[in-house]
Amino acid sequence: MAQALSSSPLMSSGEAECSIFERALDALPDGVLLVDARRKIIYSNSAFARYWNIPGIPCGSRDDRKTLAMVTDQLVDPAGFVAEVERLHESLEPSEDELRFKDGRVFSRRSVPFCELDNTHARIWIFSDVTEARSATLDHLTGLRNRLAFSREFRPFVEDTGGEYIRSVAIMDVDNFKKYNDLYGHAAGDEVLRQIGTILRSHLHRADDLLFRIGGEEFVMAVRTDRDVDAHSLFDAVRTSITDLQQPHSGNPPYDQVTASLGIASFVGGRDANGVFRTVDEALYRAKSEGRNRIALARPS
Repeated sequence: MAQALSSSPLMSSGEAECSIFERALDALPDGVLLVDARRKIIYSNSAFARYWNIPGIPCGSRDDRKTLAMVTDQLVDPAGFVAEVERLHESLEPSEDELRFKDGRVFSRRSVPFCELDNTHARIWIFSDVTEARSATLDHLTGLRNRLAFSREFRPFVEDTGGEYIRSVAIMDVDNFKKYNDLYGHAAGDEVLRQIGTILRSHLHRADDLLFRIGGEEFVMAVRTDRDVDAHSLFDAVRTSITDLQQPHSGNPPYDQVTASLGIASFVGGRDANGVFRTVDEALYRAKSEGRNRIALARPS
């Protein structure tokens, strides 16, 4: 496909004349955008304009940066979106990730470079609406992955024998949360959980970090780091950020505000997923029994 596009009249002249390639791309349900090395838009199909709620883009007549300005305010993380676009335009690597919209939509974004006639590198971007597929594995209160996603994704993360990164798993529980609901109402409790979901997302940055809400007030984080001390610092920063909310909770003495406890474990190489979860859960129980609002390390099995 890349060779055909690079030698077609569409690519060499940028004219709006319809070609077989334009017709084929326009028939796709996915949004397609082709941008040359000078950041000029070569082509976009009707699905791209529809997905992003923008008018049709005349071929070769608009700077890619202007299009970015038209779409970014629709996204949950506009700065991250723009940063990845800029990074990839200076790179020859392919990419695949997901975009989350403020209106709840989720897009799969794929990008591949290809060579133009003058040996510069253009890019094709493909956007697919995966909202319905992701909805089944999302917790709609917090926007995090849910228990179903956990059952599918946690085991491969823990049992994968490849790679030299240290893998760390944390189970976090909001302290005395049932009492919070009893004292302040479930609507207030839901708002606290939404805030905690936002905090958790803000602390996990790698594309392969995993984050789940697996119960009412129980969350699982699974990350890769260079050192186990990095994971401990990350999880403690999460705990501190929750404390920094300074959300009153008279049913959680002696802190009298919303806090969280965590059990964590770090390891290299594949491990038994059930065993890891069990030892981390035991560490969480120990953190709570020792006073809450703290981290406990899992003991070796």
